[in-house]
Amino acid sequence: MALFFGSQAGSPALAAGKVETYQDLIEKAYNLSLQKDRLQAVNLLVSAAQRESKKGQTPKELLTALDEVSTVFYSDKAQQAFELALSLRVTDPGLANTKLTEAARIEPDNLQILLEQFRLQIAGGDCDGAHRGAQKALDRNPFPEDLRLAAAQAALCAGRLQDFQTLRSAIDAKKSPREIFWLALDLEQSHRTSNFGRGRELSVQLSKADTAFPEAFYWLWKFNQGLKIPDERAGTKYLALCKSLSSRLTRQYLAEPRLCRRQAEVEAEIKKSRVTE
Repeated sequence: MALFFGSQAGSPALAAGKVETYQDLIEKAYNLSLQKDRLQAVNLLVSAAQRESKKGQTPKELLTALDEVSTVFYSDKAQQAFELALSLRVTDPGLANTKLTEAARIEPDNLQILLEQFRLQIAGGDCDGAHRGAQKALDRNPFPEDLRLAAAQAALCAGRLQDFQTLRSAIDAKKSPREIFWLALDLEQSHRTSNFGRGRELSVQLSKADTAFPEAFYWLWKFNQGLKIPDERAGTKYLALCKSLSSRLTRQYLAEPRLCRRQAEVEAEIKKSRVTE
């Protein structure tokens, strides 16, 4: 069964006249979600989170509820199509997009589906479309870090550097569970601005921090090229990691839109460099 919530859902209704706490609003949102009214449930929790954030730090319980309500699947059919899209993401992006579109027709407001749509748009070069979609979703719900990450990825991809900087500066990557993906964005920006020395230093650090993350080695290879360092080992490492990428690692690195999407570029450049030697 796709839909499931914890003990909050289904609690007795509020007593008449009682002032609503954020816990009461969480209960209301869960009950709305059980009725498959995701939009109203999310709006309720976003309003509560915005109100609580003015008092200080937003309660973790509230953000957890918002995440659950935003991403829960109401339909087994939508979830199956989504899971199939994920499994095809690297090997058959076209079919993955077809399956994702099928899932989105059933559950258009499911954040899991929306995020993967933005990532596929970025990977396919539709940066402006991803930027518009991510910004619209962020306007409705500014709290999920995965959504802020996708919006930053789309903004940089689309060349919207001010939007990117605003999103990036709001995140302390060292405290984030998505640290490697924020760092990959920093590497991309360093390459765009021809800051090859700093970029190479950061890519070496990232490749040591996560030795299975292909994009760390892609960027190390790119910075070596920019600095005219005749060392193709990072490129061959990238290719090897991509060719042996397991379904578990594909899911682990799901937040990286271009995961193993640049193999043809690396293969062609390595082949070219060997011919000219």
